[in-house]
Amino acid sequence: MESLPIIAAFYEQIDVFMLVLVRVVAFFVFLPIISGMAIPMVARLNLAVLIAAAIFSSGLVTSAVYTTTISGFMYAIMIEFLAGVMMGYMLFFVFMILMFVGHIIDFLMGLAMVNMVDPMLQIQVPIVGNLFFMAVMALMVVTGGLGNFIEVFIASYRVLPLGASQILGNEGIALFLVGQMAGFLILAVQIALPIMGALTLINVALGILVKAVPQMNVFVIGLPLKILVGFLLLFTTMVGELNVLYRWLFDRAIYAVTELIWGMRPYDL
Repeated sequence: MESLPIIAAFYEQIDVFMLVLVRVVAFFVFLPIISGMAIPMVARLNLAVLIAAAIFSSGLVTSAVYTTTISGFMYAIMIEFLAGVMMGYMLFFVFMILMFVGHIIDFLMGLAMVNMVDPMLQIQVPIVGNLFFMAVMALMVVTGGLGNFIEVFIASYRVLPLGASQILGNEGIALFLVGQMAGFLILAVQIALPIMGALTLINVALGILVKAVPQMNVFVIGLPLKILVGFLLLFTTMVGELNVLYRWLFDRAIYAVTELIWGMRPYDL
């Protein structure tokens, strides 16, 4: 009998809980590690419900902004879904830079035709890119980075009222996303630049060698040489600085999501 007032209060705000849950589920669709296919769907849904229940019961969210009609509630659900997806995708896109870096390095090393299946994403990915991606994901778990991302997401409820995020027609958000994506691609080239430079020099040297010794089979010598030098450079330069690379990407991800949250604030706040 003592629990009846609590149950009654919950059902009076069931719409608020549903909107909280929609944003959480949408965020988990792209959140690194959590979004991987290696984690069962039931486990991800249970985790989303637990986090939504914790946010709802903490008193962080007490009301939602929408017109009291079916169409108004559906519009609020769409806004919450878009808000969660955009925050999750921004984090996902930052760390997928490593896959782009892997494509560049694989192409220069002669491994562009060799791909493997990522057990988390269930897609064909480059060998080097998957190596760095899995290593950075392990660092994220060990250092608590995943928990920090969830904390930033929970803090979004203080800035973005339920159903009131300004997403549709927000020119500032569109320009911010385009600028961030362009900046991330430049960042990927900067990460791969040391190995790109070394392998380009090897290609130039092989070209000169072919001109000097035309009868030499450059493919027999060049391909193993580029693979050997490429892996040596990977393990002597980039692997040694893997923690620095992770902190760099982590800081960029936190900054991008924070700016995105503030950019989606309603105009009247």
